[in-house]
Amino acid sequence: MKKILSRLSDVTKITHRASFSDMDQKIMKHQYGSDAFMNILQSRYSCHSFNHYPVSASKLEMILEAGRLAPSAKNLQPTRIWVVKSEEALARLHQVHDCYGAPVVLIVGCRNEEAWVRECDGVNAAKTDAAIVLTHLMLTATDAGLANMWIWDFDPGKIREVLPETRNHGIYGLLAIGHPSSSEGKPTELHAQRKPLKDIVTEL
Repeated sequence: MKKILSRLSDVTKITHRASFSDMDQKIMKHQYGSDAFMNILQSRYSCHSFNHYPVSASKLEMILEAGRLAPSAKNLQPTRIWVVKSEEALARLHQVHDCYGAPVVLIVGCRNEEAWVRECDGVNAAKTDAAIVLTHLMLTATDAGLANMWIWDFDPGKIREVLPETRNHGIYGLLAIGHPSSSEGKPTELHAQRKPLKDIVTEL
């Protein structure tokens, strides 16, 4: 009986060692810690054409919650998000930008007077905070299976004219969200073009 138990113990130890060895291999193979997150980063692209299929309320709520959780300097949270999805609001926005036909557009604004200011040089953190919010929104939309486009080519003044609800904020960026059209909603040739690490990283 003792010999049998001893052999079982040896088998268990070998199994444990094999498991830990396999775990080490997985960690080495997937060095970023989360395959799912890296897949989000790799699969996200700028969608230039959306169909009219609506974005579900549950997905939109998750995306907005991700924006709410975004960090900001000194946690002052100087940003604001406007959800443009009604026919009337989209029609007003389309007067100044077509937003590639997306059924939902998130406008991210910020207020300099509510943001932290770096004392040494007076740099205001509002735009950085807004960029972080937009990044959270963009990546969470991708995680939810939605195509998106971070829009930068717009006139903030014109947006404030057609959507006066935004007039007390600086308009930092727009995020078009929806489902890609079958014809033009695919990644462009530019999507896969990335500089090698050696060109953007310097070790000190």
